[in-house]
Amino acid sequence: MSMNEGIAVVTKVVSTGVRRAPEPATVLTREDLDAGPVSLDEIEPGLWLGNASAAADVGTLERHTIRSILSVDSVPLPVHITDHPNLRVRHIQAADVPREDLIRHFEDSNRFIADSLAEGRHVLVHCYFGVSRSATIMIAYIMQKYRLGYEAAFQRVKAKRRFVMPNPGFVNQLKLYGRMAYRIDRTNERYKLFRLRLAGDNVRKAKRLPTECMDVVKPDPGVTQESPEPYVYRCRKCRRVVASRSNLLLHKPKSATVAHSPAKVGREPEATLEEEEGEEEEQEGTGGDGAEGGSRPHEADGENVPDGTMATGSSAVDGGGVNELGEKVRRCSISSEHSNRSSEKDTPMCNKIFFIEPLAWMTDIYRNTQGRLYCPKCTVKLGSFNWVMATKCPCGAEIFPAFYLVPSKTEYSTVVQNVQVTV
Repeated sequence: MSMNEGIAVVTKVVSTGVRRAPEPATVLTREDLDAGPVSLDEIEPGLWLGNASAAADVGTLERHTIRSILSVDSVPLPVHITDHPNLRVRHIQAADVPREDLIRHFEDSNRFIADSLAEGRHVLVHCYFGVSRSATIMIAYIMQKYRLGYEAAFQRVKAKRRFVMPNPGFVNQLKLYGRMAYRIDRTNERYKLFRLRLAGDNVRKAKRLPTECMDVVKPDPGVTQESPEPYVYRCRKCRRVVASRSNLLLHKPKSATVAHSPAKVGREPEATLEEEEGEEEEQEGTGGDGAEGGSRPHEADGENVPDGTMATGSSAVDGGGVNELGEKVRRCSISSEHSNRSSEKDTPMCNKIFFIEPLAWMTDIYRNTQGRLYCPKCTVKLGSFNWVMATKCPCGAEIFPAFYLVPSKTEYSTVVQNVQVTV
C-alpha cells in the first residue's frame, strides 16, 4: 500500500515539472533571417536585385522608395512585410535546385515587374542570397524586354551585381525561354521534353503521376475531334488511331560506341532538366521495363527493325503495283516528316522507333512507373513506357522518360488513306 502511494506521489511531481513543446506552425513563415547584411543593387532605374535581408528591412525599402517586392524563396517574407499597407508583395515558392521548374513563372513575373514599373513603383526582386533564383527571374525579364539571348542578358545583370550565378538547371531554362521567343510555347519539342523529364523525376519520388504534372498527358487522338490532324499513326490490327504526327518526339541517333559503353549499363538516368545547345540531352543509364542492361524496343518486343528505315505498313494486300506504290508514298512521307523536323544543324533524326508523348488512352501510366502499352480497342500490345528508367532506342540513344510504339505494330496513315478507309 505504501509503495503504491509513493509511486503516485512521484508521478505527480514528474508530470507537473514537464512542459509540453509548442505545436508546430501549420503555415511556413520566416520571422528570423540569416542571409547576411543587407545587399541590393539597382539593375535598371527603379529595378533592384537583392537578398532576403534587404527585402525584410523596412528602412532599406523606404530609402530606395521600393513599393513592390517579388520574393522567390522557399518561404514567404516576415509578416511585417507581407502585411505592410504600402507594399505589394508577390511570392514565388521555389527551391534553389536545378530541377526546380522556374520557367513556368517567367511570364507572370515579367508582367508583375513591368506593371509595377509602369505605375511608378520601384521593384525589388530577391531570393535568400540574391544570387541564383532571383537572378534567374531578373535575367528572364531582361531577355524578354530587350529581346536578348541568355549570355547577353546575364552579362547585363552581372555588370550591376557581380556575384549573380543561376544554377545550371536555371541556365538551361533561360536558354529554352530564349529559344521559344520569350514565351511559353507548349508545342515546342524541347519544352515538351523538359516537362516530361520533370514529370519523370516526380514520378520517381511519388511512384505515380502527380496532379501538377497531368499537363504532360495529351488528349486521345482517336477520340472524335472537330479538326483532327490528317497525319496519324494507327494500330496495324484494328486501325484505331493511337497517335498524331504532332505527338512524335524525335531524337538524334547516338553512335554505337557510346551507346554500348559498359559504364552505362544498368544505371538509372539522371533526371536532369538540361537542354544542351544545338543537340538533345544525353541521358545517363539505360534500364527500362525492369530489364538489366537497358530496354531495347526492337529486341524487347521481338521485332527486328531494319537500319535506316522506319517499318511501316498498309492493310496487307498481297502483290500489286498499286500497293507497292502506296508503300513507297508512305515511306517518302515519313522520311520527309523526319527531315522537316530536323534540328537547326540539319542532323538527321532517328527513324527507327516511334517515341511519343504520353496520351490519355494510356491508362496504366497514371499509377505505374513502367509497363506495356495496349491498343485501347483490340488490346494488342503496341509498345511500352517507363517513367523512371531510360529506354535504349535501336540507334543507341537513351530516352527518358520513354513512351514508344513499335513500328511493326503500327502504321503511318496519310489523309488519302483516311478517305480510302472511310469509304
